[in-house]
Order: sequence, then structure tokens, then C-alpha cells
Amino acid sequence: MQFSSLFRKFTRSFRSKNSLSSTIKHSISENELVGKWSVYVPQSLQEISLEIFSEGTGKYNTKPLKSILPQKSPHQLIMKDHFGYSLILERKDNEKYFLFDELDGTTYPIEKK
Repeated sequence: MQFSSLFRKFTRSFRSKNSLSSTIKHSISENELVGKWSVYVPQSLQEISLEIFSEGTGKYNTKPLKSILPQKSPHQLIMKDHFGYSLILERKDNEKYFLFDELDGTTYPIEKK
């Protein structure tokens, strides 16, 4: 199944009629997610790469992601790293992106390259 149809299916399943206009306003589109991202990790003073491909696959720090899961909400994308820990890409305040890494319990600012 193509990433775009899978993505649309999951975003539709989380929208309610009452919050549709609010959800559309803050939802992440597929075009925003696909591409290369830079994750800055202050503790190690390095950048880690995150790549999301249109086929619904990706890489985190050069290692393939295990899966890209249904979204909890239209402004989040949940992925599993090669160890099985969750990585949650989220847009906040309708402009900044963050990545929560379950392994270390930390949220990092990220930028699309």
C-alpha cells in the first residue's frame, strides 16, 4: 500500500466532525513529512539524521526504521526505530517540529533539510 493512501486513511480515522476545521488547520501533510530531517542532540553536540520516504519507510541515524505507525493525532507521526522504541514526530504551535525519542525520554527540535 502506498504511503499516501495509508497516511490519508489514518488521518481520516482520527478526525471527528466537530473538530474537523481545527484538525485540518493543525494537521501535518504528507509533503511535510517526506524528506531528510536533522535532529540536534545537545548532550552529544551532534546532529542525527531522520529520513522519511514516500513508500512509508525511513531511516533514523542511518539505520532502517522498523515501522511507521498510525498517528495518534493528525499532528503526529509515530515510528519505531531498529530497537523497537517509539520516535514521535510532532508539529507544535503550527510551525516548529520536534522528535520525541522513547529510548532516552527526550524531545529534540528537528528541522527539514
